[in-house]
Amino acid sequence: MSRNKNIVFLNSKCLPSISEVGGKGYSLIKLSSLDLNVPNGIVLTVNFFNEWIYQIKSSTLYQQFLELLKKENNLDECSSILNQIKEWCLTNLVLTQENVRDIENSIKTIFPNEYNNILYAVRSSSPEEDLLGASFAGNYETNLGIKFNSIEKYILKSFISCLDFRVYKYKLEKGFNTTEIKIAIVIMKQINCDVSGVGFSINPVNNDFDEAVITSNFGLGESVVGGIVTPDEYILNKLSKKIISQKIGTKDKVVKLNDNKNETSILEQTEENKTQSSLNEEFLIKLVDSIITIENHYNTPIDIEFGIENNIIYILQARPITTFNKIPKLLATERKEQRQLYFDVTLAVQGFEKPVSTLGASIIRVFFHYMGKKILGSNHFDDIRKSAVDSIGGKMLLNISNILSKISLDTLAGISGNINNYLPEILSKYGENYKNEQVCYEINVRKLGMAWRLPIKRLIFYNFFASSTKKNLDNAYEKFINDNEIYVKNNLKSNVPVFKILEQMFDQYTTLCRDNFIPAMNLAVVRGYFKLNSIIDNNFKDKTPELKQDINNLTKCLPYVTILMGLDLYHLTKHLNKNDYRDKNKSQEEFYQDFLNKKFPKEFYKDYEIFMKKYGFRGEGELDIKNERYYENPKPILNQIYSSLMMYDDNNNPQKDYEDTNIQRPKIFKKLQDRLESPELKKEFESAFNYTINFLQYRESLKYYVIFIVSKIKEIILERSKILLEKNLIDHMDDIYKLKIENLSQILQNSENYTKEEVFKQIQKDNELYEIFNSWKRTSLLFDSRGRIFNSERKKNNNNKRNEFIGDTVSFGKIKGKAKVLNSVNEKEFIPGEILITKATDPGWTPLIINCGGIVLEVGGMLQHGALVSREFNKPCIVGIENVTQIVKDGEEVEVDAIEGILRLLEREE
Repeated sequence: MSRNKNIVFLNSKCLPSISEVGGKGYSLIKLSSLDLNVPNGIVLTVNFFNEWIYQIKSSTLYQQFLELLKKENNLDECSSILNQIKEWCLTNLVLTQENVRDIENSIKTIFPNEYNNILYAVRSSSPEEDLLGASFAGNYETNLGIKFNSIEKYILKSFISCLDFRVYKYKLEKGFNTTEIKIAIVIMKQINCDVSGVGFSINPVNNDFDEAVITSNFGLGESVVGGIVTPDEYILNKLSKKIISQKIGTKDKVVKLNDNKNETSILEQTEENKTQSSLNEEFLIKLVDSIITIENHYNTPIDIEFGIENNIIYILQARPITTFNKIPKLLATERKEQRQLYFDVTLAVQGFEKPVSTLGASIIRVFFHYMGKKILGSNHFDDIRKSAVDSIGGKMLLNISNILSKISLDTLAGISGNINNYLPEILSKYGENYKNEQVCYEINVRKLGMAWRLPIKRLIFYNFFASSTKKNLDNAYEKFINDNEIYVKNNLKSNVPVFKILEQMFDQYTTLCRDNFIPAMNLAVVRGYFKLNSIIDNNFKDKTPELKQDINNLTKCLPYVTILMGLDLYHLTKHLNKNDYRDKNKSQEEFYQDFLNKKFPKEFYKDYEIFMKKYGFRGEGELDIKNERYYENPKPILNQIYSSLMMYDDNNNPQKDYEDTNIQRPKIFKKLQDRLESPELKKEFESAFNYTINFLQYRESLKYYVIFIVSKIKEIILERSKILLEKNLIDHMDDIYKLKIENLSQILQNSENYTKEEVFKQIQKDNELYEIFNSWKRTSLLFDSRGRIFNSERKKNNNNKRNEFIGDTVSFGKIKGKAKVLNSVNEKEFIPGEILITKATDPGWTPLIINCGGIVLEVGGMLQHGALVSREFNKPCIVGIENVTQIVKDGEEVEVDAIEGILRLLEREE
């Protein structure tokens, strides 16, 4: 420390707090202790500027600013008043003679003989800057190449950058106090860089923890950090120090200190330097070594700014990276260990970009445990490191590395295409690197195969056993529902632990799956759907639009549970007079109020009760116990009934489409069968078709009954958790969703022995993994144990039209309409006939899909929910257009060409 407590040396042995010296100053002092080359200098602390801050806050302009903050939609006015305050500062704020003397004495201490001849960089350093949650990168002022006699002027310029509107806006978005004025100023020796740039200890593109990325250009670093040029880019493996890739940028500009060595200029780059690499291998390795040293010291991924002068590397800044996907310790491997590859079922199948609740994930984990135990004979099937699957932190994950130890990559890639069209490409490209050499014995393929098999007589006498299998399955499901309705009712307030009740239901259900559902799915999927598609793909090469339509219609409009739900919802509209709402132009809200006020016919309410008994435990995001069921909030269903009422008439309705397709199906089958050449192939085709038509309808039953169990256990939990509120052990009922089911059960059984502090300590522990996944800025279908995320190449247009985006057709047709971009079903009012643009759907979206004109999904495959329902209701559907919810604007005119698999934005340039 200097004698003035408001000035700190960058090479200080005593590390001050960030609140004193700001993020940049704190970082530089910290870096100086790591035996790295850091330019020396001083920090004028936050308290150094107390007098200036007082003068600003006392001004009339600042009082006007405070008044503006009370208004809504004040951004334009705030921008204007902040600019006025800055102008006022330039005229009215002056350092005292004592301040100037203290600065000069401190600089002289460091550079006694040259302080008046060298150049300085004057940089703002905010106490809120470079923290783990907010970087403020680029928002504050940096001034380079400053002579000592001009320092006072540039201290003021840097200081008032904390009043920039962009800083105000960033603070607003990050939840910081926008009325605070706090800033420190770093004054450090200017490095006249021959080369400079930025380094990352993690690859910011793919999130790989073991890759360092360095970008650089000749001259000062402003050309790189300011985006003035496309710099050179180098990616290195941090373990081997080998260069993975390098791209030579355009580098057509360079930032240099002016000839008079005061401030900087942007100059044209020399032709030689434009094509020459700005860094050689020796410097790259040295930079990676420095990056690793700093990362280890910070214990988190970091980025740095560096400069090279006279072949010496200087570290000019380091800060934590705030936008990376942290990997929980449970899933992570050490740098030299075999990486594990994980598949995110939550995103790929359910369409959940954010994790489900901790309670919801722990309940699904119990289901996985019993599925493994009953079907594979494994007691560790739900352990992600020992076996194949887990539900942790709100993510349902598959360990692909363990699966590949038992199943070939080609087989897995082939199967995965039915889940998501991009998976085969990614798995084929990267999968071989992730196969575990040690065989995972918890994945018992032999037992799974036995469970899939049927006795030989069932295959020979198909017609008889197909009928009996369906009957047995239907009866078993009906008995399961009735038994558990009674079981739950009897245990709402019993002394049986919640966890034991859940185990009992999943034990019973997984037994039912083993004995009935899995054999039926063997017929439906393996002998049916997969075989049918294989014959079609191998024998119908040149698919005309007419042929594509026939193939699409061959297996659509099957009685899936979600399809029947959509039809039952449509039938409710038959009790209502559409003219009462169409002609009178009544709103969705008025329709809902009419429902509540019992203004609908009695027949409607009677059928509505039947509908709710069958589907009331469902809802958007239904897999997560936290999310509302229709019986808890019927408004989503009523909104969709309203939309159906406004859209459909006697000649245009889903029931008619369903019946017409089923009438035409035998003709379509015969037409396609006649195109096959050999009698053997015709027979195979017929067999596969019959298995598909009779058994694929049960495909969604597995989830339907899991959701039933989730809803029933929710009833018990909510009833019993009232005691936690009464005893003030939780603040809100939502707190229970942050606990794992086994721990919530324990607390409910022994609530008298718990304090509120103990409950919240358990919540913090249980919810830790959820918080990690919830902080992810980017989600991916596949990621590995060292953070790497995998994305496929976006498909290119042959005609290079900028308003066209290529995906995969999963439901045939073509339609134009207004786009409605939704992240949740009830995010905004949906007008019948609009084009639904979303990430993915689950059964809670079914009513809305029935009323849309067409669908575009970011993720999914042929068997994803949105694809399935769109086919059943003749909705053109394209999947696999990455970031489509960001690309398409709400309300713009689009065309869904699900013949060619193209989304066209009709109001954009070609």
